[in-house]
Amino acid sequence: MKRDYYYFYFLVIIIVTSSISVFCQKQEKRTYRELITEPVLFTPEYNRVISHSELPVVIDELSITLKIYLASHANPWCTIFYKGRTLKKRTPSLFLTPENSALYPSITITNNPWYESPVVYSELLLNRWYHIAYILSDPDKRLNIYLDGKWIGSLSIHNVQSQFILFNDEPLYIGKHPNIAIGIDGQISNFRYYNFRLSHDEVLMDYSGGDPTKNIDIECPNKLFDGLGIGLFLAMN
Repeated sequence: MKRDYYYFYFLVIIIVTSSISVFCQKQEKRTYRELITEPVLFTPEYNRVISHSELPVVIDELSITLKIYLASHANPWCTIFYKGRTLKKRTPSLFLTPENSALYPSITITNNPWYESPVVYSELLLNRWYHIAYILSDPDKRLNIYLDGKWIGSLSIHNVQSQFILFNDEPLYIGKHPNIAIGIDGQISNFRYYNFRLSHDEVLMDYSGGDPTKNIDIECPNKLFDGLGIGLFLAMN
């Protein structure tokens, strides 16, 4: 009877470990590309254009982090970044409002090409550096914005069963968009494009200059295997 119990427990271990192994193999590799490292001077007429093929493959989540320094406020709206060629495709995008340079995010969702926040976030002061994190997840139906590591606001989809965040395969514009808005007057550095949703702890890691892709807490749960093995050992004794 006791031997049958051992066999049953051993079978459970095989089933659980096999399931976790398959799950881990199906996960997309968490990665990023740093598109700008050292500070780059931007003017309202200057931009950098990154083709879709140069970016990490995105399924249903992404994160963008960057550091920004403003030399002046703009009268019209200006673009920090915008992915897409036209108004109908804008996931992800982030703007600054006229005159006071408040962060204003926007995305494209099902039946709404210009889904944006009704709340204007923190205004950026001139002549100082800020760290911005733009965290987007279709499974969560949510966009979170962080400023200097602090969560300052979000944009949520309410019709979660029928509306989805629409990603696109068009270029990413950093700075001026040729058809939408001018760019910033200032500098941008450490512009990172991630193919996954950063947690708050990972945002803080990025803010401090670390690499969230090396966060061991999200790796496949090998510790579970150890726990099951210990349980089997105790049961046999």
